[in-house]
Amino acid sequence: MNEYDSARLAAFLEFNGALPAADIEKADAILVNTCSVREKAEENAIARIKNLKEFKTKNRKLKIGVLGCMAKNRGESLFKIIPFLDFVLAPDEYSRLPEILLGSMAKEKSEDEPFAKLSNNYSAFVAIQSGCNMRCSYCIVPYVRGMEQYREPNSILREIEATAVKGVSEVTLLGQTVNGYRYKGLSFAGLLKQVADIKGIERIRFMSPHPKHYTGELLEILLGEPKIAPHVHLPVQSGSNSILKKMKRQYTRENYLSIVEALRSSNSLYGITTDIICGYPGESEEEFEETLSLLREARFDSAFMFAYSPREGTPSALEKEFLNEEQKKERLQRTIDLQNTIILERAKLMIGQREKILLESTSRRNSSEWIGKTGNFKKAIVKAQPSFKEGMYVDCVIEGIKGHTLVAVPSITPSQL
Repeated sequence: MNEYDSARLAAFLEFNGALPAADIEKADAILVNTCSVREKAEENAIARIKNLKEFKTKNRKLKIGVLGCMAKNRGESLFKIIPFLDFVLAPDEYSRLPEILLGSMAKEKSEDEPFAKLSNNYSAFVAIQSGCNMRCSYCIVPYVRGMEQYREPNSILREIEATAVKGVSEVTLLGQTVNGYRYKGLSFAGLLKQVADIKGIERIRFMSPHPKHYTGELLEILLGEPKIAPHVHLPVQSGSNSILKKMKRQYTRENYLSIVEALRSSNSLYGITTDIICGYPGESEEEFEETLSLLREARFDSAFMFAYSPREGTPSALEKEFLNEEQKKERLQRTIDLQNTIILERAKLMIGQREKILLESTSRRNSSEWIGKTGNFKKAIVKAQPSFKEGMYVDCVIEGIKGHTLVAVPSITPSQL
């Protein structure tokens, strides 16, 4: 989401008369787009911004601004921490940028307004929703991003069509609770159908959905539309119903596993990745073991795993903790060890499978290899061929594994779809 926001801001500034600097030392302005999901993200951003002081010392006219979620969360207090800052703008204040940087008001919106700049010519992020209504007890997103807002569908489709004209064939729809999208009677499932009809789009992904918003209509299109990639990043956070209730996640373990079962009913290799929080306030050993048992049952292809840390401003930060940092880290390590075993077992199931791999780039380690992704979002190494280029789909057979990465060989002459 932040990557897309930065690309959208770059396009917005260029539309209003700014030009990208050739390098940081020649810039008239430096903008730092920030995240607040975890406190560590804010600490890293602050450290990075402090390192920009040398450029301010060399160029007194340089303007340095902080944007994004940390700007919303910390606000004016950032000037005390980083005195050389020129401005701080929350996500809902970006229209002020042209006036601050160029001394002119933002141009009127029109259908000619550029969409987010592309980082490559084969895959694109497209935001369809922002904000969150869920109010999970540990999460600061609703406080910094606000309530859910849904983008007008014609605008979404125009942006995707524009990327397809440039050669993009894979699109990822973005939103804090992306599958909760609705606009004047159009559901997320309905939007997916319209995206699938766009000429040139061959692979559709989305993130991050919420388990609460999986409907029969949505499952039907996910399993029936071949352009929708067989992969989802579906955060579960805990396998314990009592902890899920404390977290205010609005689903049960059973609800979650029923979605996993439905997705893998006709494709046992359907990729499912997730997020796990270990050591939430009040989590007993038995409740933690329920999370481990859910990992064994769901068999995730990958997971982002964290030891719980309180986020100031959230309800969970007020709860009494009974575990110390070492205990939380110990639970995290047990989770990581189990999940790593499952990742390897899931990867081995891919050996012998035929897969269509989207080539992304040559390997940094070995120029005779290309890196790409399968439909179920597994990284794969493919031996280079003279005809290979970015954005090409190659029919391959998976012949082995290197670490957690698949090793593939082309099964037929590759072709651009």
